Amino acid sequence: MLMREGQSLRTIPAIAMAGIFLVLGGCATYSQSFRAVERNLLKNDPTGALQALEKQPRSSRDQFLYVCNKAMLLRMLGKFKQSNEEIKKAKAIVQKYSAISVSEQTSSFIINDATRTYIGSPVEQIMLNVYAALNYLQMNDLNGARVEILQEDIRLRALMQDDPDSPLSVDPFARYLSGIIYEDLGEWSDAMIAYRKAYQAYQKHAALYGIAIPQQLKRSLIRMADKVGLYNERRKYEQEFDLHLANLQKGIQNTSELVFIFNNGLAPIKRESSVQVIEPKSGHMIRISLPYYEKRNTPVAYARLYLQSVRPHLKNVPKLVTKTEKVEDISSLEIETLKSQMAAITARALARAVAKDKLSDEASQRNGLAGLIVNIAGVLTERADTRSWLTLPAQIQCARLKAPAGLYSAHVELLDHNNNIVLRRNLGKIKLTTGHNDYLSFRWTSIEATTRN
Repeated sequence: MLMREGQSLRTIPAIAMAGIFLVLGGCATYSQSFRAVERNLLKNDPTGALQALEKQPRSSRDQFLYVCNKAMLLRMLGKFKQSNEEIKKAKAIVQKYSAISVSEQTSSFIINDATRTYIGSPVEQIMLNVYAALNYLQMNDLNGARVEILQEDIRLRALMQDDPDSPLSVDPFARYLSGIIYEDLGEWSDAMIAYRKAYQAYQKHAALYGIAIPQQLKRSLIRMADKVGLYNERRKYEQEFDLHLANLQKGIQNTSELVFIFNNGLAPIKRESSVQVIEPKSGHMIRISLPYYEKRNTPVAYARLYLQSVRPHLKNVPKLVTKTEKVEDISSLEIETLKSQMAAITARALARAVAKDKLSDEASQRNGLAGLIVNIAGVLTERADTRSWLTLPAQIQCARLKAPAGLYSAHVELLDHNNNIVLRRNLGKIKLTTGHNDYLSFRWTSIEATTRN
């Protein structure tokens, strides 16, 4: 029980409580207040979206969302350093408010869950490290990216310990990205461990969401198992995947590798649904509001990336092409994670509604008008917490392309689910170097937005 034992609801002045309820109850849901930002985002205008975000009214309890959305918009504008500065602020909020204060527990019990300081869903907290690492990679800062994946590992281990059945207890892309970074750093054993964990996570997620194990991960497992001398494991993967090391090694000597990240669509919107239920003890009809996710349309199925050499000594190199594979389904992860939390959310909503109903009865016994006001206030403030990080993509897709070092012109094609080209975009020139990977990313938000080195 959040209130002290023996504490009566009569100790809370009914009229004062009603005033608080009415002020907070009249507020729009977070997803409704985000519309101006989203309109600009869908027009491929991250600058306009950022301006709209700065004008958006916000309270201190929503600061996490402000800095996360700002971080994503800055990333879309190619401002990777500034993006990571905002992500650091988001991490500080998570650390500060993870142990929720007694006052916030009480207010959320009396009013609604949205009165608590928002610190992100488990998915959103993992994405802080993922996007910070991607930002560092695009700034050619491998050590910075390494710090992020170490923090990410700690967070994933904590999730596994707290809730081993959570859909996020094994996040495949977080592990796969760790493998890419460790391999780029030359830390082969750690890369092998990360790739293996990614493989195990994709197996679990294949059953949950139908997301296939990426072909690029299969190739990485075979290549890395051979590099660290795990020949029996390599042969097991070769047989399982029907891929062979000799074929994978053809023509890749003295080449560079480009890692292409395609952020596709927009994350689902959290909505609220209200239902009427009968409170068993009093027999009264009470209303509770619960959150749910609404998926947004993602018309693009995948991307094709083309590289064409622009250096005379490589004029005989043919145009190189690769296609992306889905490596993370953020929409499905958010939906399934919320489902796993619904029992606790529903229990809080029911307890809150019963408390409000009792408060209304006690106020009515003293003053009929006060009881009416408290009852109306209770209805108005019964809102679901619809806050979420809305600038996240619906999916993360990835492609890895081997190519001789040199200068290339790059362009991307986006294709729909019928393999029709819906967009062609020139990404400019990119220089591939030996010794380390190069990283390129592209963002589509129904219109499109890009980031690149």
